[in-house]
Amino acid sequence: MFRSSRLYARQFEEGDAPAAFAMWADPAVTRFTGDESPADLAVIAQDIPGWRAVSGHGVGCGFWAVLAADGASGSETFVGDVFVRPFRDRDDEYEIGWHLAAAHWGKGYATEIAKAAISHARAHRLPRLVALIDPANVASSRVAEKAGLRFEGLSDRYDPEDGELAVYVGEGPGGGC
Repeated sequence: MFRSSRLYARQFEEGDAPAAFAMWADPAVTRFTGDESPADLAVIAQDIPGWRAVSGHGVGCGFWAVLAADGASGSETFVGDVFVRPFRDRDDEYEIGWHLAAAHWGKGYATEIAKAAISHARAHRLPRLVALIDPANVASSRVAEKAGLRFEGLSDRYDPEDGELAVYVGEGPGGGC
């Protein structure tokens, strides 16, 4: 789908389920997401078709696996995921987000793939990208800022059940999926 200097994003495949399960089963990964850890691998296997369906919302949208390629060996390593998807009740804003397996934290991967996803969304003329981040998640807030998103403030307007979230935005050239 798209790439950065060290990473690439592509549609999830069934073979990604074990690595995605390992990531989402890690309480460190789900600490700030509001998501429960999956009970078993079957839960992730059932989620993959839904993740793939996000691309059906239009050009520029998707929920992608993020991989690092080792050029010398030709192998690839699952790093995490990144997504751009429309909000259910808004047609002029798109949520952007990223999750990385803890083993890949601190390498600059989150910023790198967030920048690549922003470029991908802008190339497809998505008008406004919004990252919703738990205010206590300082690391993700830094990633959003380094990726070029601007802090707009705290708000519960996107999902009142989650309480106030830090809202980071990036304005695009218009259009949308």
